[in-house]
Amino acid sequence: MVFVFLGELSEGFAQNANVRNQGGFERRTPSPAVDPDSPVESYGATPSEALLVGEKDAGRLVIIDPESLEIVARIPVGGNLHELATDGRYVYLGSNLPGITVVDAVAQKRVESIDISPFGRPHAITFAGKHLYIGHERSRLISRYDPITKKFDEVIGLPGGSHLLIVTPDEKHIYTASSNGQLISIIDKVTSSNGSTTLSFTSFPGDTRMEGMTLSPDGNEFWVLHMNQKKISVINVPEKRLIETIEFEGSLNNRIRFSRDGKYVFLNELNGNELRVYDASTRKEIKRIDVGAGGEGIFMDPVRPRAYYAVSAGNKLVVIDTNTLTVIKEIQGLLNPDGMDWYSAK
Repeated sequence: MVFVFLGELSEGFAQNANVRNQGGFERRTPSPAVDPDSPVESYGATPSEALLVGEKDAGRLVIIDPESLEIVARIPVGGNLHELATDGRYVYLGSNLPGITVVDAVAQKRVESIDISPFGRPHAITFAGKHLYIGHERSRLISRYDPITKKFDEVIGLPGGSHLLIVTPDEKHIYTASSNGQLISIIDKVTSSNGSTTLSFTSFPGDTRMEGMTLSPDGNEFWVLHMNQKKISVINVPEKRLIETIEFEGSLNNRIRFSRDGKYVFLNELNGNELRVYDASTRKEIKRIDVGAGGEGIFMDPVRPRAYYAVSAGNKLVVIDTNTLTVIKEIQGLLNPDGMDWYSAK
């Protein structure tokens, strides 16, 4: 069944692109991408659990063993990689290439890509339940792909774009923030007594630079980052109500993430040198961890008390103990790392 709820398209895509160049962000000259047809660099089999990292500049998927914290494989895939997701065998990568690139994590090679031409280029991408969800920001759509049937079975129109996506494992709730539509949206799938499903939208005002967002482990709080306004909206999910606004000073901050135990919230600095840490209960900043350069992607190890921070400007991945809030290790030699996900064969 396909649900389509179309929002009003904006005339401001070009204007939004101009805004993205403002704010004092020091543009870095990207390194040439690796030829996607070049050989895979493999140093061993993919472990049963692994961290997946996308290298934007190199256009490679990197597989890292979380036990040894060593690189297991570098798989050329092409494009300017943004977000990625996995279903436990295949890895789905969004980039500036046509379609969604797909990698077999076990065989460590690319397989047939997914055609998304009817919907437009992607940015947000995540896997939940049995489906791949893709946010098409400029088209203001979310598409849902079934990897078993290899077909799209749902399309959701949005009043604002979808820069990042969170979908609950039961696929009943979708959270998204728009960097071009000035909205925060919570989408609930409601099943009636006769078995039909409808979508319920709850929206909150934002600004033109909304990207980072995170859901608390208990699902009760949704934190969303307003980049231009330098504030964080804290939304009570059960009540669908804005309960607090956290203001902060910063130059360019676009990613935010709860720790696995829900105790801390981590905030990046794209052109700073630190990873900021907030106490989730008091809403106060309690520490800044010096990582030496600006970073973007933040990912929490689902097994260990550990955070992975893609220090994009430093071409490295920093591993942080979330109990002691100290650096465990730096994995060097990654060309502008960003999006991450967790592979598990179990």
